[in-house]
Amino acid sequence: MQSLFYIAGYHREIPKAFVATFSNTLKFGVSMLKITEFQSPEKIVEIIENRRVYIWGARHDGYAAYIAFKRHMVMPVGYIDSSPSLADTEVFGLPITDPNSFFAQQSSKNTFIIVASGFFADEIALKCEEEGWHKGKDFLIYGELRRFNYQVDISGMCNLRCISCPRGNWPRHRKPGFMSVQTYEKLIEKILLDDPWTGIITLYNWGEPLLNPALPEIIDITREKGLLSAISSNLAMDKDFKSVVESCPDWFRISNSGWGKNYEITHTGAKWDRFISNCKKLTDYKKIYSPKMIIEFFFHIYSHNRKDFPKIQNLCNELEFTLRYRHAALAPLDNIALVVDGKQISDAASQTKTLQFLHVEEVMDIALSERNRPCFYMNHLWIDWNLSVAHCMEWYDPSLILLQKKFMSVTLDEIESARIGSEHCRKCMEKGIHRAYCVYGDEKLIAAKSSIPIQKED
Repeated sequence: MQSLFYIAGYHREIPKAFVATFSNTLKFGVSMLKITEFQSPEKIVEIIENRRVYIWGARHDGYAAYIAFKRHMVMPVGYIDSSPSLADTEVFGLPITDPNSFFAQQSSKNTFIIVASGFFADEIALKCEEEGWHKGKDFLIYGELRRFNYQVDISGMCNLRCISCPRGNWPRHRKPGFMSVQTYEKLIEKILLDDPWTGIITLYNWGEPLLNPALPEIIDITREKGLLSAISSNLAMDKDFKSVVESCPDWFRISNSGWGKNYEITHTGAKWDRFISNCKKLTDYKKIYSPKMIIEFFFHIYSHNRKDFPKIQNLCNELEFTLRYRHAALAPLDNIALVVDGKQISDAASQTKTLQFLHVEEVMDIALSERNRPCFYMNHLWIDWNLSVAHCMEWYDPSLILLQKKFMSVTLDEIESARIGSEHCRKCMEKGIHRAYCVYGDEKLIAAKSSIPIQKED
């Protein structure tokens, strides 16, 4: 029997195959969904044979898969992605095709798929199977080759105190500081030795990377090691960032939550004039110093800023940014857990909750129904600036510790074992909390709820 649920006119169907595939998730306490294959490059080339390779997922994981396979002499020819915001665009000079068009035009006889989607890899794998493509023969899941996606917080501080972020809504914080160039280089060498399918290093999590004066050198080291670099900034500071763009990061995300005064409400402490000036400066710097850099403008949908979207869309067209959007989330997951358990949250978190267009209660209705689906964050590792290994990239409180060891003295097997035996992970998944941000980021739900007025291209 298929599981169905409805939300504000939105119908979402959970295929029965999910239940069969993931029925043991809670039994083992954590996600046993990742089949740890860690195939050698030689084995992958043998499986692909001489077929053309497409990457399904033109976002962060898709970027990582591209550079990892290219480093191992497998050259992708295109991307597959269903997002309307990516229609008729390119990534790394490769065209993006929607799934229906792809399957209408391609055959597994001469084409191979690398599934590289974060939230929806399981769903995509089922789609491939339905179309007659066989896992291990006609497609592979990138997350089953790579051990972890590495979130390296090179800056243990932020210049803002946003009400939707633990920097502004949580009472306890880790010790502030910056990762040095020397420490970062040793870290990258260990990651590549332990995890050769790594493709991208994310140089942020809860910190603002532009605050670290060593960021340009850190980006240089990342590129020299054959990896892509990803940074995300609020761009709400007076500090000039020309040297950062000159170092050519591969992916630069800008966080935004509205236009004018609306922006300043949820990007707490930021000033609109400074932000918009820096956005224009970033475009100018890109044209001069780093024309291939991908700039992603990430819009968070609240009740108070929905009508700002057409102006945001025009701005992105003018500045040649890739526009992404999702329902604004209440972060961190610590706050979601408090809401689920009926406990008090901070005034800042309460303000965020009031402003949300997609409320926590609605999100958790969906997330709970998906609780047997994978935990996206199991395959992500948050390494703080001082090399401590956090329990989860979306849980924040410093009391939540996975291992006492620093990253340089721990094995990846030890990290995976600690999570497999984690009572915290078991409780999180039992309540469906691990799926909350997957729901916030679901673009199909955004369309079903008419959350934003998207302009149609002529």
